[in-house]
Amino acid sequence: MDGILITNETYFDKEHNTTFRYQDKYKSFSIGSDFSTLVPFYQKLLKQVIGTKADETFKDFALSKEQTEKIKTIFEEQIDKTLPVYEDYKGTKIPHKRLEWKGEIYELHLGLNSPNNRKIDDFYKIVTIANECLKENKPMYLSIE
Repeated sequence: MDGILITNETYFDKEHNTTFRYQDKYKSFSIGSDFSTLVPFYQKLLKQVIGTKADETFKDFALSKEQTEKIKTIFEEQIDKTLPVYEDYKGTKIPHKRLEWKGEIYELHLGLNSPNNRKIDDFYKIVTIANECLKENKPMYLSIE
């Protein structure tokens, strides 16, 4: 398995530079084995939703509403589980991202030396995509290569 892609629209029938790269309405999360050792971790989480299909290769698989809700729940749980060990860089000049979660503000440094913060940001991106798809009553798309 080379990577996982989660999107709010079909991906492979579009030109990346004119859609996902430059338009805010197109949202995606991707993780690839070339850049991360976490692909098996995400695959294991996705198996809770799509079973052994997570071992297959496919593009733009439309998830049902129930599957999208389950992904949302799983990744919300991962945020809750990882936040207690996040690295706080509040007040520093290190580039960061501000995350508001359950009424609290977290300053996330997303450098390579902050793996927990990067995972929290990844989980949040997935939850955000799931929330949008559920709110707009449209499918969330999953691709595994």
